[in-house]
Amino acid sequence: MGCITSTHFSININGRAEGFFPGKRGLRQGDPLSPYLFVLSMEILSRLLRHLPSYPGFSYHPKCVKLNLTHLVFADDQLVFTRGDVPSVVAVARCLEVFAGYSGLQANPFKSL
Repeated sequence: MGCITSTHFSININGRAEGFFPGKRGLRQGDPLSPYLFVLSMEILSRLLRHLPSYPGFSYHPKCVKLNLTHLVFADDQLVFTRGDVPSVVAVARCLEVFAGYSGLQANPFKSL
């Protein structure tokens, strides 16, 4: 278990700090912590997206109104449902900007069609 010291981490062995290593951003592929961090970050994004109907100009997709459905999350995909008019898309963009401010993650515009 390490403790944070600015951008360096110490390694505790039997309760004593035994050395430091520089902290880096991100996780390696296959890191066992990765799925948990993904689920936590998607939970934050889901909570933000649940508030989309309160954004000015947001309108549900016509087939999602009865369900009050704004989004779905799958293994590594996020689907956002909206009417597709400019005010609704702007509301989604604002929501994603808030999430980016919290997490540092940004939507890839080339994958967002």
